[in-house]
Amino acid sequence: LQQHSLDDRWTPQHTNTFLELKRILTSEPVLRCPKWDGTPFIVTTDGCQDGFSAVLMQRFTTVLPSGRTVERLH
Repeated sequence: LQQHSLDDRWTPQHTNTFLELKRILTSEPVLRCPKWDGTPFIVTTDGCQDGFSAVLMQRFTTVLPSGRTVERLH
């Protein structure tokens, strides 16, 4: 991106979409503080010839308004 000019292709709609994506990726439940109460951490990894990645997660239990509980990984 540093070598190419996007002035003729990057529109205000692109900027708005980028800012919305950034807001979504940096808010709950995508980004959440860890629980330090002894809840175990789960490390998920993936690798291939071109790279390697890892995700650190924990299980969170949420009680819905209906009273039903849902367990999710965050």
